[in-house]
Amino acid sequence: MKYSLEDFENCVITEYKLSDTILDKINVLTSKLGINNVEIKRSNRRARSEQKNELWEKVKPAMDFKKTVMEEKTGIDKLLSGIKISLNKLNVQNYDKEKEIVVSSIDELKKETHDVREDILSIFINTSQLNPFYSKFYVKMLCEILNDDPKMHEIFLNNDIISVYKESLSKIEYIDSNEDFNKHCMINKENDKRKGLCVFLIELVKQEFYDEEILFELFNYQVELLEKHENDKCNVHINDEIVENIVCLFKEGIEIMKSQDYFNNIEDKVKKCKDKKANEGISKRAIFKFMDICDSF
Repeated sequence: MKYSLEDFENCVITEYKLSDTILDKINVLTSKLGINNVEIKRSNRRARSEQKNELWEKVKPAMDFKKTVMEEKTGIDKLLSGIKISLNKLNVQNYDKEKEIVVSSIDELKKETHDVREDILSIFINTSQLNPFYSKFYVKMLCEILNDDPKMHEIFLNNDIISVYKESLSKIEYIDSNEDFNKHCMINKENDKRKGLCVFLIELVKQEFYDEEILFELFNYQVELLEKHENDKCNVHINDEIVENIVCLFKEGIEIMKSQDYFNNIEDKVKKCKDKKANEGISKRAIFKFMDICDSF
């Protein structure tokens, strides 16, 4: 005769409750013998706990857990960190309060021998890329700061964020998650940052830091990259990401573009892109995106 694993599992008593009659007899016997039932229960609990501890000692990994020590920032690092914190808190209600903190921190940083204007600009740009929804607040504050600091204004112009964005567009990558999941996630993060930078540039136009012609320049560059590999099936995912940037440009900047003389030119190009159904490098998803843009006209 053979027993299966299920037969043994059925024999295991997970919970058993004695009848009241038997419990009463046990209580009478323990009372006569002077045995404390409460102490027995406590002892059993302690025994079970000790067994668990012994088991854990056998199976726990050989790790040397060390307490994480947070290094307190001081001087320049503390002031730069304070700017980051204020920008991350920024919204329409606390704008004036947080701006006062940021400006005060910048004034303190200017007293340092080491010029950290580049670092300050990097904080604004990176925060905008990561939080495009609040980009209008970051850009508004940045423009106000740049107006009061000609040197920082010059540094920002020399950094040429427009060229940085264009270069990023030309270096879009794609890899399947099954091939390299970590790199796939890293590329997705870069894609989000790129679109965040696109929103940042549009907000600079809205704040009249850049001319409205910049939007036309960006659109033409995006379409130029798209058409470069529109017949290459291997580039379909990269072209999809270019289209996502075109969608971003229209979502945030269409009202400005509609008021410009160049808009008819843009409209014609979008309609041509919508009809690229025969091109192997353009997905159906991209075609639908262009159809949605046409509807927004």
